[in-house]
Amino acid sequence: MKCGFCGYEFDESEGGKGCGGCHGGCHGVHCPRCHYKNPLEPGLIKSLKKMLSIRDNDKGE
Repeated sequence: MKCGFCGYEFDESEGGKGCGGCHGGCHGVHCPRCHYKNPLEPGLIKSLKKMLSIRDNDKGE
């Protein structure tokens, strides 16, 4: 995922989830670099990225 504020690319598992400071509960992923709250990546986007990375690896890239 890419931070919408600083542009840092990170895996969703690296970001902070459930900070406890958001009203109504935190439903985002906080950037490990700048702590900006990014929305969760939709499942469709995750699937497409995974499919494309597998396809690129099969080509030897």
